[in-house]
Amino acid sequence: MATTTAMERSWRDVLSVHVSVTKPRIIVLIALTTWAGMGIAAPGQSPAALVFFTLLGTALSVASAHTFNAYLERDIDALMNRTKRRPLVVGTMEPSYAIRYAAVLAVLSFVVMVWKVNLLAALLAQLGLWFYVGVYTVLLKRRTPHNTVIGGIAGSIPPLIGWAAATGRIDAAAIMLFIIMVMWQPPHFFALSLFQLEDYRRAGIPMLAVVSGPGAAVRQIFWYTTAMVILSLTLYYPIGITGPLYLAVALAAGLYYIYLAGQAVYRYQESIDGWGKRLFRYSMVYLAVLFIAMVIDVRV
Repeated sequence: MATTTAMERSWRDVLSVHVSVTKPRIIVLIALTTWAGMGIAAPGQSPAALVFFTLLGTALSVASAHTFNAYLERDIDALMNRTKRRPLVVGTMEPSYAIRYAAVLAVLSFVVMVWKVNLLAALLAQLGLWFYVGVYTVLLKRRTPHNTVIGGIAGSIPPLIGWAAATGRIDAAAIMLFIIMVMWQPPHFFALSLFQLEDYRRAGIPMLAVVSGPGAAVRQIFWYTTAMVILSLTLYYPIGITGPLYLAVALAAGLYYIYLAGQAVYRYQESIDGWGKRLFRYSMVYLAVLFIAMVIDVRV
């Protein structure tokens, strides 16, 4: 009995390591925006199997990107409190194995998407993967404070994947979803850098808050947030794929986001950590609410 329990614990530990290195909480948010892309492109028309394999293929590509990222950043992960317990830092996964694991996930993603979805969706998933690994992780993150502004393109591709999976093409509305996501990334990550400021300084990562100070970061959060909220309204007019329900939600959620960002501009010195956490958490709530509202609106 003791041996069986130990074996079960061992398998759970192995599974936990393989899951944790892929950053599963981020995958959930990405899966939501992929699903929303499908739901908006073809309301109620996508078969359950197509939705499942689209989300599976997207999740595998994101898991691969995150595993490659963990391999490439294991040195700076060891310097940051937020990341120092990741598998490649503490030694529960070997670097050479991580490379093979990430490659297998990438191949599986492509095979699943080509076989069960379509080639365009598969190529978009691979584009997001390799942009994140090659452009963001390798070229930008350690070199420029624009790392998340440009690198955020990778995290903005999932709605395009969902749209392509449902329709086999990319339309103007899909491109606007992508642009909204591109504008969402900087305020999200600038907020993260506010309450992880010392970590980024210690690791030598040139986030905007490190290079130009927290004041510059909160001002950029305000302007990006304002632009994003304005762009989100174009789905009602002039693009016209959503209705009054979405408009009401987008206005309410967006105006509150602008209010928070505006408050942060004048009050961030009271608590840089506190304002960073508040803006970071709300950025995720806002994105989820916005995309869910889109899907509900186009179905009613």
